[in-house]
Amino acid sequence: MSGYYEEITKLATSVHQHGALNNAFYERWLTAPLPFDELAIFAKNYFVRTSQTSTMIALSLLHTDNLCARVEIAKNLYSEYGYGHPQKAHIHLLENFLTDLLSRVAVAYRPVTKLSDELILPSTRQFVEEQQALYSQRPVDGGCQRILGTLLAQEWLAFSMLTRLYEGVRHYQHLYASNDEFHEHCEYFYIHIGNAEKDHKIQAIHAATLECRNDDEFAALADGFYDFMTITEQYWNGIAHAMKHGPNDIQALSKPWA
Repeated sequence: MSGYYEEITKLATSVHQHGALNNAFYERWLTAPLPFDELAIFAKNYFVRTSQTSTMIALSLLHTDNLCARVEIAKNLYSEYGYGHPQKAHIHLLENFLTDLLSRVAVAYRPVTKLSDELILPSTRQFVEEQQALYSQRPVDGGCQRILGTLLAQEWLAFSMLTRLYEGVRHYQHLYASNDEFHEHCEYFYIHIGNAEKDHKIQAIHAATLECRNDDEFAALADGFYDFMTITEQYWNGIAHAMKHGPNDIQALSKPWA
């Protein structure tokens, strides 16, 4: 480990004071269940964002030179893909959960992937584009450290994000036949809250520390970290605004299915 372990850990824990976790979306989500139109906006935009997660982790691996750092990132990526079991891949679990929840609220079985693309918000498209740009920086001029700073922010936000999302999901517990049925459908959250995101947080700190050897590299790492925090805050605020006022194309809500 480099001498920047404490500084990187302090940077990571700063997520709890940032607007990426303290924003209008979570206030709305945690207060009460959403009507179907608002739930559809959340589901479509969260799925679009999350479907890119594994690709971004893979990009961070490709742009990292240190072997031990690559091993830490590879552990993260292997976890995202269900440790080699496609049915346990995190994106597959999320798709199943959102599809089931939407069908209970709307009393109609449709997969979340069939929600109209008109529900994808400009702020979500911007997040996806800027996230990819952050993970695609060239190694020169601190690109590696910026990428690992981005990954650090992503993983340290993820645990708190998922605990908040799970608490909001509990508002829909009455839609399930029993307490057991509800928990059986929440596997996506339990995998992350129980082990995955705790491990990913540690792995992200280790990877960042292994590639941080001087003040310039730490500054580049912090730049990537704060850039990701900023676009995440904008992403959630975009969803909150759309839930309150409707997406730019209001017709998307009258015909939510593609």
